[in-house]
Amino acid sequence: MEKTKTSKKALRSILNDSMQDAISKLDLPKPSKKARKLLSKSSKRLATVFADMIKRESKKRQKVEKSLTYVEDVLKGKKKDKKDKKQKEQKHATTES
Repeated sequence: MEKTKTSKKALRSILNDSMQDAISKLDLPKPSKKARKLLSKSSKRLATVFADMIKRESKKRQKVEKSLTYVEDVLKGKKKDKKDKKQKEQKHATTES
């Protein structure tokens, strides 16, 4: 499993730079302090959203890898297969009666 952590600060700077480059390529006047402040705020929010998305995707990927390795171990005979709840309930029901 590969552990990678993307910092919000790095994402924010990348997003801020790319938005400023895109705006500078347009035929618009030079952005004022107010516009730059708005860009930085929006890049902070976007960085937070993207960091959360990256985090969720990595957790999903780790979960899938973990389940696949478990299945492989069960097939190889290294681990016992997990019993379902229904099987456990049936076992308890038969022992109790």
